[in-house]
Amino acid sequence: MRAIDEAMLRWVNGLHGPALDAGARWLAEWGMYVLLALVVALALRTRARRDVGLARDGALVFFASLFIAESVIKPIVQRPRPTADDALAATLHLLGARPPAHSYSCPSGTASVCLATAGYVWLAWGPRVGAPAVAFAALVSLSRVYAGVHWPSDIAAAALFGAGLAWCVRRLSRWVGAEG
Repeated sequence: MRAIDEAMLRWVNGLHGPALDAGARWLAEWGMYVLLALVVALALRTRARRDVGLARDGALVFFASLFIAESVIKPIVQRPRPTADDALAATLHLLGARPPAHSYSCPSGTASVCLATAGYVWLAWGPRVGAPAVAFAALVSLSRVYAGVHWPSDIAAAALFGAGLAWCVRRLSRWVGAEG
């Protein structure tokens, strides 16, 4: 598994160039907030009770996924980042500062937030809005591998976690009749 992860990391990270660096840097810093803004915009477009309820739950997914990924799952898994291996880190094109050695990798918090929120948008508002949201979330998530700070399997784990959380919140909201 490590060999496949490392080969994929090297391939994605090796695509670097000035334009891609700028885009990946922007996605890493602002991408997840674009998805939160999308959830708010979907509620504001109609101001219907249903859409406001869906947006409330979408914001819950956003913040819950960040908290659970960063404060619960990462401390349990304790997977080192690719940059923790000095030999590997020396061969990577890192965007930004090298993460501290005590910073864990799995799942990616950014990818968890993006994929959970985009998945929720798909479930709540349908594929017309959800498909572009998921595609954007995938780009944001891939930017973390491109930046050299996450393994590709960290993104896969974030996708599974995010999709599961989005599904659970959507189901729970429908079950309690709290979507608006």
